[in-house]
Amino acid sequence: MNKMTCGIATVLIGREFALVPLLNYFKNVEFPDNIDVNLYITLGCDLDFEIILKDKIKQLELDKKYNNIYFIKGVSKCYSNLSWNEWETFTRQQDPNKKHRAALKNIEIALEAAKEETYIHFVDDDTIPPYHALKDLLKSYQSINNCGLASGIYFNKTWVEPTAAVSEIEASRRIVGSYIKETCRNCSIDDLAIENYQDVGFVGNGCMLVAGNDVKKILPLSEWHEDGDDIAPPDFIICRRIRRLGKIISIVPSVIAEHLDQAGKPVGLTLEYLNNIKNSTGTLEYLVTHYDKYLNYEILSKQYNKILIIHYTEIDKEIPSKLYNYSNIEIIKRSIKETCNKYSDIKNYSKLKGESMQYAILEEMHNFVKDKSNYITYYYDTLHNTIIKIPLLDSTNLKKLLNKKP
Repeated sequence: MNKMTCGIATVLIGREFALVPLLNYFKNVEFPDNIDVNLYITLGCDLDFEIILKDKIKQLELDKKYNNIYFIKGVSKCYSNLSWNEWETFTRQQDPNKKHRAALKNIEIALEAAKEETYIHFVDDDTIPPYHALKDLLKSYQSINNCGLASGIYFNKTWVEPTAAVSEIEASRRIVGSYIKETCRNCSIDDLAIENYQDVGFVGNGCMLVAGNDVKKILPLSEWHEDGDDIAPPDFIICRRIRRLGKIISIVPSVIAEHLDQAGKPVGLTLEYLNNIKNSTGTLEYLVTHYDKYLNYEILSKQYNKILIIHYTEIDKEIPSKLYNYSNIEIIKRSIKETCNKYSDIKNYSKLKGESMQYAILEEMHNFVKDKSNYITYYYDTLHNTIIKIPLLDSTNLKKLLNKKP
């Protein structure tokens, strides 16, 4: 029997802010037992960056860690004349298709180079996994029947400005991935806590593990197989083709990678925040409701640790002053008109009054839990006159996910 091998592959397009953390990962990544590991670096960068790269590789003595280090010529990133700050904004918001085409070609080159390996662990150049990532990805891949791709979790960079429906804080909880299979619709880490994360529709290619034999079947990526391949991002094409092989895509909760912005800072929820939830004790039960004069807030204040009352100034000019006397009741004043002016995606807010009130509820829920580690969320449904528990924003569910071992 041939010895199992793994190729760790990446594409470098000149992100200096991420180079040291990425190479530190390659230096310190823990190898599974009885596996030979090679490193594949596709160069989509200029010569100056390549010189810096090879110098740092020499300093870290990566040649002593890997059986072989291969450098493969790639293509330059689009709009290479732009600064990183300009590039991130422009390509994501104004010309994502050109960004996707260049990325697709480089990923195709990287996977083609490593396809003879038993497994390929692909890592984006701005995505920094924990050192145990390869071990956990491989263990999960091998333990799940018919697994075709195992992926870590990492948070999404901003592609669009915040909207009335998705606030900036809510967007920070969204990951690169979709548990829905029919279309790639970004979900949150909270969704993973209540959905089947071991069989999802799409993941990013930033921290993944695939079998070399399966990669051979889905290459070349730039060859159109289905409608939309000409405009789809690389991760969409990879995931769809893996599932077309009859295999499943699984997320590994123990592998949470940091996705770095152009300043080298992780986007999304911090590892500290997630670790606080992972190790939390006790619970903080809180209720969110729009102001309702028929609710007995005195009784409710004894049943919940915290109550958030949303007060729309256009609907109720004043609310009883005694509500301000409860230590665990917080009154949140909001204005439909001001919200309409804040978000450019809503031109006529009066037509969306009902929806806007639901958006406000979600926004205040996310505002409340952003610095909490032991929350359980409840919502008063005025239409059905009932209080319901919100599993999506229940830290006990997220805690179970974060403590899940591969």
